Amino acid sequence: IGAGKIGKTIATYLRSADFQVKIADVEQRDIDGYVHLDASDISALTKFVESVDIVVSATLYYLNIGIADVCAKTNTAYFDLTEDTDVSEHIRKLNTKAFMLPQSGLAPGAVNIIASDLIKKFDNVHKVKMRVGALPKYPTNAMAYYLTWSTDGLINEYVNDCDILANYKHIKAQPLDGLEQIYIDGNRYEAFNTSGGSASMCSTFAETVRSLSYKTIRYPGHQASMKFLLDDLNLKHNKKKFVYLFDQEVPYTTADVVVMLVSVIGEKDGTLLEKTW
Repeated sequence: IGAGKIGKTIATYLRSADFQVKIADVEQRDIDGYVHLDASDISALTKFVESVDIVVSATLYYLNIGIADVCAKTNTAYFDLTEDTDVSEHIRKLNTKAFMLPQSGLAPGAVNIIASDLIKKFDNVHKVKMRVGALPKYPTNAMAYYLTWSTDGLINEYVNDCDILANYKHIKAQPLDGLEQIYIDGNRYEAFNTSGGSASMCSTFAETVRSLSYKTIRYPGHQASMKFLLDDLNLKHNKKKFVYLFDQEVPYTTADVVVMLVSVIGEKDGTLLEKTW
């Protein structure tokens, strides 16, 4: 469900593995397997879900609760890519026999699998840092950013509370805080708190990992621009205006790159070590 850039890419990979794929969207699309669907129409959504074995939601995050509810009622396997913690918490509480796997994209998703695998290599873990960014290769505007995915998803992770572990305790941190400078392959970036990227790791590793955090990577200067827009201009309380402005004035780009750094520091056989990915 969702025939944007991510949805079409998922469909392509599934077809390459010999899956039969329907790809549903509210907007007319000239693509193989297209089905018109307004995912906010529960009756139409139920009819669509009952026609398939597996649902992968690659649509707007705020539609995922309704989609997950229908999948739960029809015992249909469900996957999504959402960074929204309210959605994932809602899904966790569903009483269903259906296989439900939210937060299965890049971040949250792949980065958590990588970090969890590194954690297993230690006897005691002191610090886990997950840093991920989808960046334009050639930004020329003041905030050093072009759109590479959903604007709704972007602002959602910029304004919601962030889950971290501090002194073995699961606590909430403010988005856009925790600004740090990092270097990856000789390139300088900044990273700061954003919501959703730690997935369920804070619950899983509370009391066993001293410190755990997820931050989004951007080019230097981006965080200051976002704090001006979201805090000083108060757009964090007017998400629709933020989305409208970005969609009207900030171009999408396909010339993008994913930057990722996962670092785990801990003890193994009495030696303090760092492992990175």
